[in-house]
Amino acid sequence: MIDVIHQLRDRVARQPGDLDAGLMLGSALYQAGNYADSVIAFNNLLGHHPGHPQALLLLARTLARSDQHGDALKVLARAQQVNPDNPQVWQVAAALAADIRDWLELLRIAQGWTQSHPDSHQAWQALSRAHFEASRFSDAITAYERVLALKPGDASMLIGAARLTIAAQQYEQARRYLDAAQNIAPGTAELLYTLCRLHHLTGELDVAEHYCRRAIAARPGFATAYVELGALCEGRLDDAEIEVVRELFTDPAVHPEYRVMLGFTLGSALDRRDECAQAFAAWDQGNEINRRISEQEGFVYQPALIESELALLPAIFSDLDPGLNPGLESDDADHPRPIFVVGMPRSGTTLIESILASHSLVHGAGELPTLYDIHEELMAVARDQGVDAARDMVRHQAPDWRKRYLAALPVTAGKTHVVDKQPLNFRSIGLIRMLFPGSPIVYLQRDPMDVGFSIYRHKFSKDWPCAHRLADIGHYYAVHARIVAYWQQSYAESIHIVDYASLVNDPETRIRELITFTGLEFEPACLAPHKTRRAVATFSAVQVQNPVSTQYSNRAERYVNQLSALSHALVNNGFARVSGTDVAHPDHE
Repeated sequence: MIDVIHQLRDRVARQPGDLDAGLMLGSALYQAGNYADSVIAFNNLLGHHPGHPQALLLLARTLARSDQHGDALKVLARAQQVNPDNPQVWQVAAALAADIRDWLELLRIAQGWTQSHPDSHQAWQALSRAHFEASRFSDAITAYERVLALKPGDASMLIGAARLTIAAQQYEQARRYLDAAQNIAPGTAELLYTLCRLHHLTGELDVAEHYCRRAIAARPGFATAYVELGALCEGRLDDAEIEVVRELFTDPAVHPEYRVMLGFTLGSALDRRDECAQAFAAWDQGNEINRRISEQEGFVYQPALIESELALLPAIFSDLDPGLNPGLESDDADHPRPIFVVGMPRSGTTLIESILASHSLVHGAGELPTLYDIHEELMAVARDQGVDAARDMVRHQAPDWRKRYLAALPVTAGKTHVVDKQPLNFRSIGLIRMLFPGSPIVYLQRDPMDVGFSIYRHKFSKDWPCAHRLADIGHYYAVHARIVAYWQQSYAESIHIVDYASLVNDPETRIRELITFTGLEFEPACLAPHKTRRAVATFSAVQVQNPVSTQYSNRAERYVNQLSALSHALVNNGFARVSGTDVAHPDHE
């Protein structure tokens, strides 16, 4: 190889514009692992042959291998402009953008790719993926419909469509896709796994486990199927299953996203066996991998940004009259009345939603995004243009925001109320009072150590960058408590506080109080929410199938030593006292 490189260098030196020699030299240097000189060789060649498609592709490959991903994407963008008809320049760029998890760049690439190659199903798949990763499920599904049109009768494409619609909580459409796939290619591991996911989220847990075990039998070592099995069994895996999960988790060849999920599954299984040290080590490793993935995509926990709302929210909403728009609720007859259930994740919001959704007049809509999006728009104006601009925005846009929220609600035939249990809406209680002054607001209060511990042992998405470190969880919980305390001082009569410990110890009393607060007539079904079959798309999908009890309480007690960073963060950020798992209410000025 060294002799070949010397000969090619001499040839290029004699004839700098020799295309074949330049391509061979750059490629030989690449194969020898000399990426820096390979980049120089290809750049020199492009100086003589600007826009040469093969040279651009080979240069991009070399830059990517040397971890210069941004430069590689720029070179590929050049290649796309020079030769847009070449599908390879789009394929390579899309694969690189996905590999480095740059979803905005993937969106740009996919949009160009679908325009240049409208009959390429891979182009539409890339566009769907870009929308999916940004949680734009409707756009992702629309793009994927083109994939199905271009690849009719393809079982793998139908399964992909089913997974998208499951993510969008369009379960009946997912069933139709899976039925069609089953008619074409029954019994494949991917089909069985996706059927498991569907039945898991729609509350058919026995059926889900049946499909999950069939998927594992069809493909031993199916990582995500083992994750599903662990969730369905709440960690009760046998020795052989735990060993497979452990092997997959420690295998560097397994995709990092899967390793994250396997780490949490392993931790849960070991926790069930009281192997606390090993369980916590698995959660530690899973969170560390998850944190690196999130940060790669630009999702980094920013304490100062989170704390900024402590000042902004009172400044925006103090003295704003919820009655500014007297006709605001004139459209109530056309829409169900929202009930807002707020609190930290893992505080019991899914349980409250299940209790309320067991009422014949209530639909549980899960974690709706609309109010969150409105809140973020308002905070952006407050930070960029100032509090006065944000106050004006509330005054003038409240009617439109209300219409936007109501228009996004799911269709609920025969229901007079709909539950929105987006946990982050605890920040938006002021907005709720402005947009829906008559709507009940239910706040879940739970021991912060139990909440923090539960967050830490579950795989949270990139939208929760605070979830990967105990200190960050403690900081976020403390800020959340101070925000809620402000709302309680301002709107005490509008907020019903449910203490989780009191709820699970005396469910009938607390549930009756809850139903009374919402203005509904009491129905006995609310006392047995585990008997109500409905879709639940949260970590608690299995948990809510069990009767209300104390079995999920005080789980942090066995991990006091491992959770010291959480307890210290709580104390350092405003909680008066932490002793074991006993955390007092935050101090307020």
